[in-house]
Amino acid sequence: MSTEKNKLVINRFLERFSANDVEGVLSLLNNAAIWRVMGREGGLPLSGEMDKIAVADLMNTVNNIFPKGMTLTPSGWTASGDRVAAEVESYGQKSDGTIYNNMYHFLFEIKDEQIITIREYMDTLHVKSVFIDN
Repeated sequence: MSTEKNKLVINRFLERFSANDVEGVLSLLNNAAIWRVMGREGGLPLSGEMDKIAVADLMNTVNNIFPKGMTLTPSGWTASGDRVAAEVESYGQKSDGTIYNNMYHFLFEIKDEQIITIREYMDTLHVKSVFIDN
């Protein structure tokens, strides 16, 4: 698949995630897909790997935490072959009014128009501040 088509797959993924379209997101993931949130074991509880079932659980959790939704907006792209890197900004407001506005770097690997791996890097101090300390 071309680099541009791979970027479209990732753009659709981010749009569907922002719309809390669980089935739409899962349809873009290969059955063996793994989403890894980078971090050392024993750090934040969200560090580690998620399969498709865990991704659906994550999206339901996000929907519960952010009643008006959480958007993921890409701001920069780098793509080569089956790999697409995206700089992304999230925005959501918790029910208590706390704003979650994190910056991410995602590395996606795509095969046959489906995502097979996601590696997520983010500001973990902001995560701790919003979800653990607050």
